[in-house]
Amino acid sequence: MYPMRPGNRIDDISSVKRPSTVQQGPGAQMFGSTLAAVFNAPKYHCALKSTLGSPEFAVTRLQSGPRPIEKAPIYPRDDALLVCVSLTPTAVNQWRAVYGGREVGVSKSIPFATTALNLRCPMEMWVRGPFDYLHYYLSDSLLKSVADENEIATPSELQEVFFVEDLVVAQLTRSILAQVRHGEPLDKLELDQVAMLLSAHVLQRYCGALRAARPPRSGLQTWQRIQAEEMLRARLDGNISIKELATACSLSPSHFARGFRRSFATSVHQYLIRLRLERAKALLTGTKKKLSEIAPLSGFCDQAALSRAFSRAEQETPSRWRRRNASI
Repeated sequence: MYPMRPGNRIDDISSVKRPSTVQQGPGAQMFGSTLAAVFNAPKYHCALKSTLGSPEFAVTRLQSGPRPIEKAPIYPRDDALLVCVSLTPTAVNQWRAVYGGREVGVSKSIPFATTALNLRCPMEMWVRGPFDYLHYYLSDSLLKSVADENEIATPSELQEVFFVEDLVVAQLTRSILAQVRHGEPLDKLELDQVAMLLSAHVLQRYCGALRAARPPRSGLQTWQRIQAEEMLRARLDGNISIKELATACSLSPSHFARGFRRSFATSVHQYLIRLRLERAKALLTGTKKKLSEIAPLSGFCDQAALSRAFSRAEQETPSRWRRRNASI
């Protein structure tokens, strides 16, 4: 797993040379620099999740300022699906393509519009700026793994869609949007969680996969709750996978994630944020450390990330909270 990182600096578009060629061959995959080259995007960020060195899930943000419509390079064929979310509404005449021999485009300009593509299907594309897209790369191996764990039949074909409303994808995107927009790293745990939820949703909504009927399950057992919480406390930076937590609790990743939500009434990553804030509060009241020192000790990448998370949860800044609680 690699952190969300800039492919080019994002504060000076004019000084960045646009990628003009697309890597071809068996190693080319549609995320990061390869995806940026297809869109001629002058700036991009990419977070990558790998298993045994093989990339299976990636999140790539592509941005561009105003520019005339131009034909994009042909993207390399890949055994994967690509889900694109338009962070700002895309105009009807801003994007068009020939996908699998038929013309497609934007029929309605809406925020967080979702496009789902099969990267085995050939496509010619024309793009005009400005745009701001978040792309989710889902490998076949990831989809098969999620299907097996959730007891869903693996489908043979994707029902592709273009710029449609998808509330689940929009909500998943909103959950990581603050970090994406501020260039914060997406940790291993968060990438795991988004990959699992998005894959299950895509399989069922766009691939017609059916979940096998099964009786409702209870939450985690007491020892499993204690084990999971202690492991999270020891890894506040999020550098731990759901699979590691599940293995320690003798469960599959999907069963662990469902059991965790039933036991703690929230997702694994949201609970991790609670633990980070709990640790930050202890340091704010129990030490004289600066916020810049408290942030990494609490699992946050920097002071700005701590301040944003703290303000969202407490409706006040860490400094103000410290002053108010110091006199108690």
